[in-house]
Amino acid sequence: MDPQALARAIEELIANADGRYIDSLGRIQTTLNSELLAILKDLELDSEGYIKQSAANRKILRDADKVINEVFSSTPYTTAVSKYVSLIGKIDTLNSEYFSSIDESFSPNKLFLKNLQADTIASIEKNVMRDGLQSQVIEPLSKILNQNVNSGGKFSGFLEQIRNYILGNDQVEGRAMSYTRTYLRDSLFTYSRTYQQAITADLGLTYYLYSGGIIDKSRPFCEERAGKYFSHKEIEDMASLEWAGKKQGTTESSIFLFAGGWNCGHQIIPVSSVVVPQDVIDRQ
Repeated sequence: MDPQALARAIEELIANADGRYIDSLGRIQTTLNSELLAILKDLELDSEGYIKQSAANRKILRDADKVINEVFSSTPYTTAVSKYVSLIGKIDTLNSEYFSSIDESFSPNKLFLKNLQADTIASIEKNVMRDGLQSQVIEPLSKILNQNVNSGGKFSGFLEQIRNYILGNDQVEGRAMSYTRTYLRDSLFTYSRTYQQAITADLGLTYYLYSGGIIDKSRPFCEERAGKYFSHKEIEDMASLEWAGKKQGTTESSIFLFAGGWNCGHQIIPVSSVVVPQDVIDRQ
């Protein structure tokens, strides 16, 4: 397996999972919007269509908060996340096949992989199913509900605001889709890059192919580098540059894991010096 084939295989794997997740979460968001509308339609309004500040409306808000939490702890949501995370084993297999093809001495470090898997899964659970989901998706939605009732907002505008937040519009995705999907994609690409980087030192590899990017709209930083070979030092030096989408905390070491930043589908794949063009070697 060559590095381009590895990059394509991992990207296609994540792209297919991403498509299935979009379908699943789309249905979940539609369910959430419908269930909230069924509750919010009973809000007391004044004669001009503004929401009354009443005890009855406060109770409706509590019922709405309950529905929001139930939807995001439901089996459909947890199953959709779990199916995405299940790609980890397949990513391991692809990386193992690649490194075995370039060095017969390669043997996966099972303890390292076990710990890496556990850390990745724990991070996803925290940010996509618990704390991060709460702060980035659930609490802002609850805030929209409370602000409109507390301020006596216009009911029609309130419903539009809720719909745009949950389902999105022509310009943006629904908030849950945007946040959780980005986190899941980035987590799996970072997992794969971390696996690859861990093997680099063991096999004495010092060159890389900046590869991939078939499933996202590439930013200029990546477009300039995709398909090209670089030395370890050249990759490190890239971290000092500035570009749109760069992750905070991108350093000489973390750039191998973060690549182009948020939503980046590119991979910095270690390669044997045998496949590196002579002009790249001479450049050093």
